[in-house]
Amino acid sequence: MEFAFVLDTHGTCVPQLRDELVPLEELAQAWTFPYGIVIALRVLPESYGRKTFRRFDSKEQVLYLDISLSYEQYLRLSKHEQREALGQQLDQYLYESVAKYPKHADKPTRDALLKQVREWMVANDWLNGRLQRARELLDQDIGLHEVSKQLDLPLAEVEHLLLRMHNADEPAKIHPDNVSAGGAL
Repeated sequence: MEFAFVLDTHGTCVPQLRDELVPLEELAQAWTFPYGIVIALRVLPESYGRKTFRRFDSKEQVLYLDISLSYEQYLRLSKHEQREALGQQLDQYLYESVAKYPKHADKPTRDALLKQVREWMVANDWLNGRLQRARELLDQDIGLHEVSKQLDLPLAEVEHLLLRMHNADEPAKIHPDNVSAGGAL
């Protein structure tokens, strides 16, 4: 099946994360599903007023998902946080979207697709990943260094996460990961 991602953004880590989705696209080529799915990821300024939408093209047999995400919000997130937020958004919107077109794929077929996508996302830290496990460990009062070591996360990332958990972190305008990604100034 065709399962593809396209991108419209700058200044965030989402282009790097989109590259991480290439193995999922390649894996999906061997899957059987009655239609293709093309997902546009748009991380745009809120002032654009762009809304998330879906469209099924019966002639092409393709479901187009256009997911709009807040540029301002993503600028404040680390690359790991962006992956987690994007993974949750993809999972939820894909689930809702395939359910809207039951005449094109029955429930067992839709469920099989969603299961395959979720399994890949979990295995690759897009759902229930290291940040979620870090939050759980930090809730158990396990030290920053131990969490960092155990989950192979940078200490600064774990510290940032802990501060956010306790609302002690005044959100920066731009997370350093986005500056490193080469677009945010």
